[in-house]
Amino acid sequence: MSETTNDLNNKDTESEELVRDTVNNESAEEITASEAAAAESNDDAENLQEENSAGTAEAAKVRTFRGSMKTLSDWFVSFINENNAVARLIGLFMIFSSVVFIKNYHKDPRMRFWELHNGDAWKEYSSSVGIGKMAVFIAVGFAAVSLVKRFVPKLRNFKFDSLILLSGSLLFGICAVWRNDSNPLNAVFSFGIVLVVLVLLHWFLDTDDCTFIRRIPNIAYISILLICAAGVGGYVAWTTICKHRIYHTAVFDLGIFTQMYHSIVTHFTQVTTCERGYDLSHFAVHFSPIYYVLAPVYYLFPSPETLLAAQAFLAVSGFIPLYKICRGRGFSNAVTFLFGIVYIFSVSVMSPCYYEFHENAFLPPLLMWFFYAIEKEKKVLMYVFMVLLLMVKEDAALYVMCIGLYMLFSGKNRKHGAIIFCATAAVFVNVLALMSKYGEGAMTNRTFGNLMRNYDSGFGEVIKTALTNPMYFINQCFLTGDEEKFYEKIVFFTVMLLPLLFMPFITKKRSRLFLVVPFIIMNLASGYPYASKFDYQYVFGTATCLIYAAVINVADLDKKSIKEIVPLMAVASLIMFAANDTNKLYYPEVYKNYKDNNDRKNAFCEAIPEDASLLATPFLIPHCANRDKLYVLDEGSAPNPDTTDFVIFEDGSEEWKQNKRALLESEGYTVYNEAEGLIVIYVSPDYNVNK
Repeated sequence: MSETTNDLNNKDTESEELVRDTVNNESAEEITASEAAAAESNDDAENLQEENSAGTAEAAKVRTFRGSMKTLSDWFVSFINENNAVARLIGLFMIFSSVVFIKNYHKDPRMRFWELHNGDAWKEYSSSVGIGKMAVFIAVGFAAVSLVKRFVPKLRNFKFDSLILLSGSLLFGICAVWRNDSNPLNAVFSFGIVLVVLVLLHWFLDTDDCTFIRRIPNIAYISILLICAAGVGGYVAWTTICKHRIYHTAVFDLGIFTQMYHSIVTHFTQVTTCERGYDLSHFAVHFSPIYYVLAPVYYLFPSPETLLAAQAFLAVSGFIPLYKICRGRGFSNAVTFLFGIVYIFSVSVMSPCYYEFHENAFLPPLLMWFFYAIEKEKKVLMYVFMVLLLMVKEDAALYVMCIGLYMLFSGKNRKHGAIIFCATAAVFVNVLALMSKYGEGAMTNRTFGNLMRNYDSGFGEVIKTALTNPMYFINQCFLTGDEEKFYEKIVFFTVMLLPLLFMPFITKKRSRLFLVVPFIIMNLASGYPYASKFDYQYVFGTATCLIYAAVINVADLDKKSIKEIVPLMAVASLIMFAANDTNKLYYPEVYKNYKDNNDRKNAFCEAIPEDASLLATPFLIPHCANRDKLYVLDEGSAPNPDTTDFVIFEDGSEEWKQNKRALLESEGYTVYNEAEGLIVIYVSPDYNVNK
């Protein structure tokens, strides 16, 4: 029993030990599993930490890139907002295009912009333009300005963009029309260039940016205007003189006025013989006592070149009263300066100087001084210039009467406006009556024959036609009788008004329309073909009235509009001047290239004694006109018997010249001097060459 009990106890003890060992083994396994799990957890944590660290670094890189891009984007947006970047790009592009033009032009004058539509010239031009070079030029220029504005504090607020756009547009416009032939079709090209430039400036030029202009002292503006006036006057004087020196001036009209001034300084009369072929006072043709004003100058320098130079400086001098008018109107220094540029570079004021010499050149300064006297209510000065204007020509009365009506209906000096109109009308009627009685009449039928049913009825017939048939009158204002040249008046209308942005017509004050009436009547309505050509003398007066009308109409606008419009007028005037007058550089070039031949011709003309009577061809007459007796030799008059002491004409193979030689020799004339193929002089058997 006890053994059994002991055995049981031993079995129990073994069971307990077994259980204990089992438990211990399980605990050990659990501990091992826990340690393994903990180790695995630690490994995962380390891996996660490593992954988080890598992700953080990557995120930091992304944030750094995004931050840089945002900073760059913010700077670019800020730059665009604070600067007219588009204006800079356009300006740089136009500067590049102008540089390419200048480079090509010096290589081949055929590469002028307006000739690029001829044949394959445009392809050659395009191939000379490197897109890569253009991109580099624009990028470098753009970056350079940006760097200057960013890192040079003193220049940070300077408006480079507006300056680049303005200078680039002006340079491009002038280059595009440089030495453009002034025919109607090429004029249309010029209009296109002007319109493109004006539209770009209107869109992208911020005149409020041009604050630096306001800081320019007035004395600087005045100095620049004087330099421009002297430069333009000198340029026109020199090129017209060169035109004369290469024998491109003729009896009509430089020859007759050279002989007339010889008569004035010699006999104090206006007698000519080359105008009609017999002794005739120029008063019989036109009432122009104003010619005597230049007599002292011609007395000191008796040459047709004196008249050409005087005409150029007379025309340009009208900017002086215009300047005073603008100051009186309260315009700023800059706006006054720009109006001076509009006048000085006006095609319709300066281009007429290229057609010989005429009394009409007195009209621009006299009309402007007349307007100034009216503005300042200087009554004595007003009537002085009224009288001087009436001395220019019989039809100058039309300007004065229209100005009188403007004064009357505008309420500005109504009493004096009525006096001026009535007095001028009385003078006009009496002068026409005297010319009809003692002279050749006013040539109304030549100027307005298209509006006259009866050519002998006078100017009243013109007014009657305008009232009874206004549709026909309007038709005549815009179309010519030549179907092939129907567009010429439209081109003329645009040349006259585009540089003024059509401002003479932009007004609600109806009295001011009297200022454009001379333009309508004397240029547009006239059937005389030369009356509607901007490079003839008939626009001297009407152009001056249009400029004054533009000035006073602009004065009615608000300041913002004035700052936008007047710079565009100045740019348009500069480009149109370049389009129509830079081609006159042809005359100095020809003079230089053919100087020897022309000097030989001059020597022949100077060899003829001034006291001798002379028969000469039209283009030689201006060079021989300082004499009392001078007559025109042409194909029509060549068969006539000869009575003059000398005969001079260009040597040539034309049949009429060969016949003239035979006739002269049959009459006993002998060769006085001759350069074969160039010029020949015959002398009468009755003239004593040894006296």
